Amino acid sequence: TIGIRQANLPNNPVENPELGFKLEGVKGDLNFSVNYFTYFQQLPSLRGGIPADNAFTPEVESQPFDHLIAFDIDFPRIDMLGGSLDYYSEGLDTAFRFEGAYTKGEEFANTLKPRLFSESDVVRWVVGADKNIFIRPLNEHRAFLFSGQLFGQHLLDHERQQGALGEIGMPDHENNYIATGLIKGWFKNDRVSPQLLVAHDFEAKATVLSPSVDWLISDKWRLTAGLNVKTGDGAQKFDDCRSCNPFGPFTATPAHVDPFASGSVGLSGFEPLGRFQAGPIGMAQQEDSLFVNVRYSF
Repeated sequence: TIGIRQANLPNNPVENPELGFKLEGVKGDLNFSVNYFTYFQQLPSLRGGIPADNAFTPEVESQPFDHLIAFDIDFPRIDMLGGSLDYYSEGLDTAFRFEGAYTKGEEFANTLKPRLFSESDVVRWVVGADKNIFIRPLNEHRAFLFSGQLFGQHLLDHERQQGALGEIGMPDHENNYIATGLIKGWFKNDRVSPQLLVAHDFEAKATVLSPSVDWLISDKWRLTAGLNVKTGDGAQKFDDCRSCNPFGPFTATPAHVDPFASGSVGLSGFEPLGRFQAGPIGMAQQEDSLFVNVRYSF
């Protein structure tokens, strides 16, 4: 399968295509695929180093300054090569899933760099398994679905070092893992289906629990209700260049050994780069929710 899509991003002309290629195959209980995709980064990259005025030297015309918190937005092109492997083991009555991807060209915030960003190749992978298991005390006639996945991400060009007041560099973790688990059951001739979904971010030490129930009351009425409850450390801090010295020596701090050096000394804050330390679950730490959905079909 080959697909071509035109990209329409703010600073990328529509004539620049996004191109994908996919090869799939089946052999017995084994399904596999190989994928290539060239596309534009979905989240914008903030690139420093744009011309600015130094208020301390008004006689100097606008020019770029290292480690200045002033950005252009860009969507860099990324090349992705990936593959998947699905296998059903009849002896274990279990379906196994394996996926992996290698990307080149992604850009990340990096307070060690004069332009406050850097490029890193990234390896991502996921392993998962699905199995139906009978829990006789709960339901003698219908098996429960148990599903688990482990996601991994590794930044090959990760940079971080210790500054005078804290760590400096890339707020993204060099290695991070997120595990998910699902338990789903059926009762009342499959008209009532409770489930428990759990996800845990190991580096952020954040967890979300999401129990819910789906009840098909009749052929026309359906009720879905559930909770999203999050636990963990919540917001975390990281250097965001608030202690950078772009207009040295005028913006130097006592922690700068060289008052003319433009780099950060590591003074950290919760926003904005601390968000990357907290991860997607930790960022929503204060957003527990209860939902009820009633649906009527005509």
